[in-house]
Formats: sequence, C-alpha cells, structure tokens
Amino acid sequence: MQMFQISQELLDQCFAHGAQAFPEEACGVLTGPGDRPETLDGFHPFDNKLGKLHALDPERYPRDATDGYHMDPLAYLKLEKAQTAQGRRVKVIYHTHPNVGAYFSEEDTQQALWDGRPRHPEVVYLVCGVKDHQPDGAIWAWFNPETGGFTTQPALPV
Repeated sequence: MQMFQISQELLDQCFAHGAQAFPEEACGVLTGPGDRPETLDGFHPFDNKLGKLHALDPERYPRDATDGYHMDPLAYLKLEKAQTAQGRRVKVIYHTHPNVGAYFSEEDTQQALWDGRPRHPEVVYLVCGVKDHQPDGAIWAWFNPETGGFTTQPALPV
C-alpha cells in the first residue's frame, strides 16, 4: 500500500477542521496528482451529516456527530469525478476523533468495509485526534488483504 507523506500545512488543515467542528467529528478528503502517487496537495472538507441523520432516524443512525461521521456520498462522487477530470484523484479520507485520541476504531473499520472488502480500495484513512480543540496525534490506516483488517501507523508531517 502506498504510504503518503503529509505536509505540516495539510495536517494542520485537518486539525483546524477538527477544532472548528469540535465536539463533533470533522471529515473530508485529501487529493493529489494522479501521476504522483505519494503526493498529497488538496484539502477538501465535507460537512458531517451524521448529526442530521441521527436526528431524523435515531434507530437507523444510533450514533451522532460526536462519535461518528457521514460524508454525503453524492458530494464525494462529484468531487471524485471533478478530480479525475483534472488528472487528480482522491487518495485519503480523513476524520477526527474528539477527546479520544487518534486510532482506527471498530466503527471506522465497519464503515470502511462493505461485505468484508474495502469500500474505497485505493484510499488510505487519516484519523486525527482533537482534544479540547487542540491536535492530539494522527494515524494512517489502510486495508491489509492478508489480515482482512486495517494496519495503522503514526502520521507524521514532513
């Protein structure tokens, strides 16, 4: 799996989005040129729709935006299509964890898989911890076909 190098600027943007959304989770994607697999240079925050979905149907959506996230699938597809048309691609889905640190949770795993396979096979996940509006660590998570689960490592800026 391609591991990315993230700039301090991009990582700071993810943390800032998390601080702004706090105490709810923030989410979005990072993009880069299609011909430079390791390069990330685009930041695209999304609205976390889980709070609204939970309010409308708490049985179907038992979590709210303080402990989960939901990106609008249509907005994601539109962004993906626009990036592809520009020779770019979505490379990372990021989200924040308010006050619990940076780790790939069981819920994150469930949301990232569909029938035991990754929903977005070419995408790596970035989880940023945000504690009291401040950065609290970051990790990468990617699907490991040998284990059928996700492997993680710290996300350190270059």
